[in-house]
Amino acid sequence: MTLTIDNVSNWHPEKLGDAGEQAKKVADGLDGVVGKGVTDTKGLEDTKAWSGAAGQAANTRMETEKSRAGKVSTELHALQTAFNEQVQSLQSAKDAVLRLRNDAINQNPPFEVSADGTVSAAPRIAEIRRAEGEGSNTEMNEQHEAARRQWELVLALQAAETAANTARDRIRDAVGKLQAAFNDLGDPNLGVTQTQNTSTTPAATTSTTSKPSYVTSSHNGGGSGSSSGTSNYGTSGGTHNATGAMPTGDVAEWIKKAKAKLIEMGYSPDQIDERALAMIIEHESGGNPLIVNDWDSNAAAGHPSKGLMQTIDSTFNAYKAPGHENIYDPVDNIIAGTRYAIDRYGSLSNVPGVAAVNSGGAYQGY
Repeated sequence: MTLTIDNVSNWHPEKLGDAGEQAKKVADGLDGVVGKGVTDTKGLEDTKAWSGAAGQAANTRMETEKSRAGKVSTELHALQTAFNEQVQSLQSAKDAVLRLRNDAINQNPPFEVSADGTVSAAPRIAEIRRAEGEGSNTEMNEQHEAARRQWELVLALQAAETAANTARDRIRDAVGKLQAAFNDLGDPNLGVTQTQNTSTTPAATTSTTSKPSYVTSSHNGGGSGSSSGTSNYGTSGGTHNATGAMPTGDVAEWIKKAKAKLIEMGYSPDQIDERALAMIIEHESGGNPLIVNDWDSNAAAGHPSKGLMQTIDSTFNAYKAPGHENIYDPVDNIIAGTRYAIDRYGSLSNVPGVAAVNSGGAYQGY
C-alpha cells in the first residue's frame, strides 16, 4: 500500500463535483450553439436568403455537425456523472481515515500515529507510568489497543486506496470516451472542398458547361484571403471581358442584399460594383459560402481564409456590419469583404484581381 494519511488528508472530493458542473456547462453550451447554428442555417433557406444546392448543402452539413456534437455532449454528461459518483465514495473514505487518526491522537494521553497508519502506544504508556508510577500494569492492554487501532486504520487506508483507484479508472474511462467522440468531429473543413463540386455549388455556378462569362476554365474553387493577398489562391489564366458579367442566381441575390445594407451604412450605390463583386466571388470561392482555404500562408499562420470573399477572421471582425456577424453567411461575408476592399484599395475596381482582368490580364488574389 502506498497511500498515506497525509495523502488522504489532502483530498478535495468536492472539486470533482465542481468539475462535473463544468462538464455540464460545456455540454449545455455546445448544445445551444449547435442548435442555434442548425436553426439559423435552416432559417436562411426558409427565407430564401440562401437557397438552391448551397443552402441544402449547408443544412446537411449542420445536421451532420449536430449529430457529431450530440455525441460529444452525451459523453460530457457521462463525465459529469462519473465525477459526481465518486465524490461521496472518496469523501466517505477520507472521513473514515481521518476519524480513526484523530480519535487515536486525541486520546489522553495520545497514541502516536505515523503517516502509513502505524499506531504506537509507547508515548501513551510512558505518560501513564509517570502518572501512576512504575508499578502500573497497563502496558499489555495499551499495546493491544494500539494494535487494534492500527488494524482499523490500515484497513481504512486500503479502502481509501481502492476508492481512489476506482475513481481514477471510472473518470479515465469517461474521458477516453469523450476524447473518442471529440475525435469523431473530424476535420472542421469536412464537407467544404477546395475543388468545386456541383453538389454544393450555388445556382450561379451550377456546372462547368453552363458557367457565366466571368468564369474561367482554369478556376480552382479557392480564395486568396482578404488580409494579405500573398497566396494568389484564386489566380487563373486567360482574359476576361472588361467588366465581367452581371451575377445571377443566389450570388446575385446575396450581392443585392449586401449592397442594400452597404448603402444603408452610407456607401454610395456606384461604389458597389456588382460585376466586380461577382468576379471576386467567383475567383475567391467559386460561389461557395462554406469554403475554407486550409493550405495557403494564412492557413499556415493559423487564420485561414473563409467564406464567399475569403476573409480571415480578423479582417471579417474588423469590417463586419452590426447584425451581420456570421463569416459563413454569404451576405455578411460580402459586406465585410466589400468594406475591406474599398478601405484598402479605394474602390472595388482597384482590387488587384479586378484591375488585372479589366486590363486584359489574369486575376490576382487580393
